[in-house]
Amino acid sequence: MNRLKIILPVFTGVFVYCVFSILLGPKGVWSSVQLLEERDRLVYHLEELYSINIDLDAQVKNLTADPDTIAVYAHELGFVSGEEKLIKLAGFSGGIDRKLSAGFPVSIRKPESLPEWICKVFGLSSAVVSALILRLYKKEKKHGAIKKT
Repeated sequence: MNRLKIILPVFTGVFVYCVFSILLGPKGVWSSVQLLEERDRLVYHLEELYSINIDLDAQVKNLTADPDTIAVYAHELGFVSGEEKLIKLAGFSGGIDRKLSAGFPVSIRKPESLPEWICKVFGLSSAVVSALILRLYKKEKKHGAIKKT
């Protein structure tokens, strides 16, 4: 019985600490799930940036190589070539899409977790509580044996 009153509280404290640490600790299951969600969010954002990059790259190639696209942009800016005449309509904006975007910034979120010291406090307090329960149980057993005789 003497070993039990030492081993049981130690085991209880270590067990509670391990459960809290594995489930809610900084390297626990809850933090891992949050990191996976963050990774998925960042991968989705990266795919959006790749598609924006492809669109912008196509527009740059058109502006540097395609004479018709260059002429359309030049006409919108008011340039004419040779014997062309350009008529500007009041209140009419051209058909060129000027709302280009290179994406938007994304901030990385740090995963939430229970600090390690709190896990240790829960483990230590459960060890103390189990030691007190064993001590009360032992006293109650002694008093019960005395009353029966």
